[in-house]
Amino acid sequence: MKPLALYLHVPFCRSKCAYCDFASYPGREDRMEDYVDALLGELRSWREALAEHEVRTVFIGGGTPSLLSGESLSRIMDGVRTCARVAADAEITMEANPGTLDGKKLRDCRAAGINRLSLGAQSFDDGLLRALGRIHTARDVAGAVDMARDAGFDNLSLDLMYALPGQTMAQWIDTLERAVRLEPEHLSAYSLIVEEGTPLFDRVARGETRVPDDDAAIGFQRAALERLEDAGYRRYEISNFARPGFECRHNIVYWMRGEYLGVGCAAHSLMHGERFANPRGLDEYLSGARRTESVRLTREDAMEETLMLSTRMTRGMNLADYRRAFGVDFERRHGKALERLTGLKLVQLEDGFLRLTSTGMELQNAVIVELMEDEPEQAPHAKTQPRR
Repeated sequence: MKPLALYLHVPFCRSKCAYCDFASYPGREDRMEDYVDALLGELRSWREALAEHEVRTVFIGGGTPSLLSGESLSRIMDGVRTCARVAADAEITMEANPGTLDGKKLRDCRAAGINRLSLGAQSFDDGLLRALGRIHTARDVAGAVDMARDAGFDNLSLDLMYALPGQTMAQWIDTLERAVRLEPEHLSAYSLIVEEGTPLFDRVARGETRVPDDDAAIGFQRAALERLEDAGYRRYEISNFARPGFECRHNIVYWMRGEYLGVGCAAHSLMHGERFANPRGLDEYLSGARRTESVRLTREDAMEETLMLSTRMTRGMNLADYRRAFGVDFERRHGKALERLTGLKLVQLEDGFLRLTSTGMELQNAVIVELMEDEPEQAPHAKTQPRR
């Protein structure tokens, strides 16, 4: 059967964080049960198409999925198993805000089959958390980890953010140290991106808030790489680190351009060479609107995506797979650019893979622009902010 990753979007949150541009709607908890009904209805509409697939990963994201009751989460997982064949060893992840958890809810989640928890810690500095609009404290993170372990979770991930407004290197090192002491199996370390349309963007535009520049962001990224690798976490993607065997299988599907189905408002999918998405608005989704965006990918689209996404991973891009998929010898076509970038120690060709070096990962945007041009004029020089 064809492998498939399933994403389920839960758009509710208790309050909107200052940096968030995701589809999330605070103060709409009165529609949660209606939303679960709509989500299950959409799942049922895919039942026939899913018959030829085996779901190997499920990711419940948001928003704040942990706002849902244990009963609602059980209903969702029952619906998934009714509508699709789920692999016996499937990775089933739920995102959670540490300030929304208790022991009973976590036990209910585990009983429903959720076996991986992704906790949005972001920082272990309470002042920075308040400035971001987070509803939890550093103590809540530690408490959530303890409760999750007691509930039977043996696969935990912590999300951390750097280059925050006013953040110092000392604060970032302290966050890394405290995260490591909690011994999660997986850690994500993302640079803050100031997105247009968010309160943080407006504050920065008005000069009320300053964020660290690109050079500082790269310094934070290097500190994370050094500390986390020293603690036994292997970097497997630009922003993601794991103990051996605990890499996020769901996200790897995205980076490898495997097929995935997104269910819920604002959920995106890639199936049969087509990208499509549901409407972003909660009310629009509840009214029955589906697949309001759809694009059939060209061969050139797929080639560019393969390069951009696979080089985010430390394993890199398999050149033989690229040649089989597109009938193009990448080394021959981009030989001049590869020679320059190799000389600058930004990329390396080894064991049939094209990989970015650590420095290349810091400059991934510029490196990819160089490689996508058949006859590039010069190698990248400007530093770019590490991508999420």
